[in-house]
Amino acid sequence: MNQAGLALVATTVITAVVHTLIPDHWLPFVLVSRTERWSRRRTISVTTLSALLHVIVSIALGLAIVLAGRGAGQAVIGFAEGLESLTGWLLVTFGLVYMAWFLLRGGHVHSFGMHPHHAPDDPVHPLENPGRRPVTGYALALIVGFNPCILVVPIVYGASRMSRGTVLAVALSFAVTTVVTMVGATLAGRHGTARLTSPFLTRYGEALSGGLIALTGLAVMLIEFDLI
Repeated sequence: MNQAGLALVATTVITAVVHTLIPDHWLPFVLVSRTERWSRRRTISVTTLSALLHVIVSIALGLAIVLAGRGAGQAVIGFAEGLESLTGWLLVTFGLVYMAWFLLRGGHVHSFGMHPHHAPDDPVHPLENPGRRPVTGYALALIVGFNPCILVVPIVYGASRMSRGTVLAVALSFAVTTVVTMVGATLAGRHGTARLTSPFLTRYGEALSGGLIALTGLAVMLIEFDLI
């Protein structure tokens, strides 16, 4: 690979790190993994699944321009922006439904790792409705995963003008960097909030998590429409 190709790969890595550190890529997983007491393994697996979907969608959009020709670039970018906007709406909907589900149940769940009626040093008890955990995790993985990185689309196209090896190098570097950064940010956030406990969080932690996820989606929408 020549210097131009290496520069493109370096640009891809930097782009992936900066883009993935945006809170809508990892904060929802931190919040839900805390409220539903996911294991470290489950947190990693769900976040990795979402990151891989994110990579596939982003690279696929770049390859779509390569296959369809540069003239289709604007249409592909417009489609990508539409997916990004849809992700904001879906995060808002997910967060509000998550919050409403908790509030309608009257707070009788294991918010932030403990039951509202149990003291912090009580033994851990299983969730009252463990069946909803897989659904929540997969739904969140799909919502976040289908939010493409628009910035990598022209990079893929540029790599295609060099060689197939450059395209492959860009795709692999984007995939590895995105997965590592997304999982790392999620685990760091989860560890950083591990000691956040209070009577309020104990009782309303899940509702608060839903509200924060909805606000994250709202922020995505406001950025998309250049309102902030």
